[in-house]
Amino acid sequence: MTSLITCGVWASITKAAKAAATKAHVAVAYFGTGASRLLPLWAGSTLVVDMSESAVKSGQTNPGELLRLIERGVAVYTVPNLHAKVFVIGQRAFVGSANASTNSANALVEAAIESTDRSVVSSALRFVREQAVQRVLPEYARTLARQSQLFAQAR
Repeated sequence: MTSLITCGVWASITKAAKAAATKAHVAVAYFGTGASRLLPLWAGSTLVVDMSESAVKSGQTNPGELLRLIERGVAVYTVPNLHAKVFVIGQRAFVGSANASTNSANALVEAAIESTDRSVVSSALRFVREQAVQRVLPEYARTLARQSQLFAQAR
């Protein structure tokens, strides 16, 4: 099954994540405020984001949200200039335009392809795993969380 989701992309992804009760593998460029609720990942999951200083400084990635996931047992990785939005949840893959943010969920027009085709799911999983190189350690996330508060005050 492969279909295009044009309405309720985040409702579909969140529902899949909650229902899967298994680890997920995700590469999503930005992980903003509220994203850990949109994407409730289980322990053992892999999350690849752009957690560069520029992404944090601009407010696109919220290190506090990532720290919540790290503390839950999610392996978080950073790739500067990442722009992908690939979600592998159970035997389903979602590939589309949606960053993990309340703005994406509530204000933007997003679209995604949802597929249970084994070759698509396998390719998406391989892509995420290939990006999972530079692991984010809890102390680095804490440091960036403190810095992001200063960045927010300066904006």
